[in-house]
Amino acid sequence: MHRVVLSLATTVVALTACSSAADRVDDVSSNPTPVPTSLAPPPRATLPGGWFAEPLPGRTRPASVEAAGDRLVVGGSVGSGDGARPRLLAHEGSVWADVPLEPATGYGRIASLVHLAVAPDGGVVALGNATGGAHLMPRWTAWSGTLDGVAEVPQVFETFGGPSAGGLTGLTAAPVDAVVGSWATSPSRLSPAVWREDRGRWVRRTDIGPFSSAGDVQALPTAVGATGSAVVVVGTETVTDDAGTRQTAAAWTTPDLRTWRRLALGPSDGPSSGAVDVACAGDACLVAGWVGDRLAGWRIGAEDVRRIRLPAVRVDPYVAQPRAAYDGSCAAIAVGAGSRTALVSADTARWAATDLPQPHVSHLAMARGRLFVLTPDGATALVSHAEACDLR
Repeated sequence: MHRVVLSLATTVVALTACSSAADRVDDVSSNPTPVPTSLAPPPRATLPGGWFAEPLPGRTRPASVEAAGDRLVVGGSVGSGDGARPRLLAHEGSVWADVPLEPATGYGRIASLVHLAVAPDGGVVALGNATGGAHLMPRWTAWSGTLDGVAEVPQVFETFGGPSAGGLTGLTAAPVDAVVGSWATSPSRLSPAVWREDRGRWVRRTDIGPFSSAGDVQALPTAVGATGSAVVVVGTETVTDDAGTRQTAAAWTTPDLRTWRRLALGPSDGPSSGAVDVACAGDACLVAGWVGDRLAGWRIGAEDVRRIRLPAVRVDPYVAQPRAAYDGSCAAIAVGAGSRTALVSADTARWAATDLPQPHVSHLAMARGRLFVLTPDGATALVSHAEACDLR
């Protein structure tokens, strides 16, 4: 597998203006690749409600977290300024292990790994982000490998960036490597976009059958997951007409990034809705979102999709940011947007509410029956609960 260095800019002129600064960054020779090692963290601190603080080694600043079977994988960075470098950690048993990284460019050497996906066989795909150049624009880098080592491979500037770039939503490492985001296909239309690696190059496609913006419908992907046989993307479809603007939660699935199936999640009439996050295990996915001013959830199975009945929790429509975790037997949804409330269930039918130690949740993950919550801005960035589905 090969991946890319990506430089996002809004115009070619901006790229030219940044070239001298970018060249200086590419000349950086510091920030060596970490040597594989096991790092024993300090003892976990006990928090109220049966939660534990999960100390990370060194000065790690976590930005992404992913469950990989019994292992938890955390991506981010360590250090600051010219001493910054990307970091990838795997939690195995009672210790953290550094996954060796091989940056290929200056921006890769100082990137933070902000998106992460781990396949069941240990394959890893990641996206890094660094700020640089004369205009301090985000510079994307792409990485791939395994939990034994991950490398970055540069590609041409406009692979993911340039004047038509939208945003990068997320990625998958199985059943196929994919990056999902959006791309401007006309001066007035932003369409879902999918990139697939082809012999060392990421190739972009837009407007792929049902996974597209067409007519009066503007589709926007917001999160990406994967079952054993399909990539699952969730998001929204916005329709603007003489009656106004209405938004509906939707999902799209594909086994191969070529054939797509659209799934309606939100109601076809009534209040607007949105799908915000997705977590998958086995052949099913848990989707977190909102309908009107209420938290909402859906379960996507191999053959069907159904609305989950959740306790009534008020959220702000359009700006709600709930997060989901699911391991096939235990499910969790964090309300997000500064709320400490989380809902947990062992069967997605009966739910219990609990308080998180910190608000502003960015990621949830379930590994070894333990629920991990990432709150990068909190005093303790990573917390966990050993009996997630026994929370009351």
